[in-house]
Amino acid sequence: MKQRLPVLALVTITALAGLSLNATGTARAQATDQCALTPTIASLTTCVEHPAQQEFIDNQGIANSLLAKLDAAQAELDRSQTSVAINDLQAFIYEVKAQAGKHIDSMHAQHMVIHAQLVIQTLMHG
Repeated sequence: MKQRLPVLALVTITALAGLSLNATGTARAQATDQCALTPTIASLTTCVEHPAQQEFIDNQGIANSLLAKLDAAQAELDRSQTSVAINDLQAFIYEVKAQAGKHIDSMHAQHMVIHAQLVIQTLMHG
């Protein structure tokens, strides 16, 4: 995995439903991070694609598996199967947590988990 300069970071996310998640840690500075915390599956997909391109996810098979889970979640959502889409997003979270610090940079993994939780909360309350 690529090394980046450590930067102290404090992230606060507030979902539309009033959910507040806080995370602190050491972030890796990255000039081209284009992942906005928009509570959509499409935005979360971007948060997998960009780190994979920059080798923060260092195994293409894992990146493909994560993207497949997000594609499945979007397909279920398109069929108005919100609970099934949420299950797919929870499977995404479990895989990210399992690979954090192994094949996914720890801070990027934390970001993806928080982002997925934000999407789930939006789906549950939206």
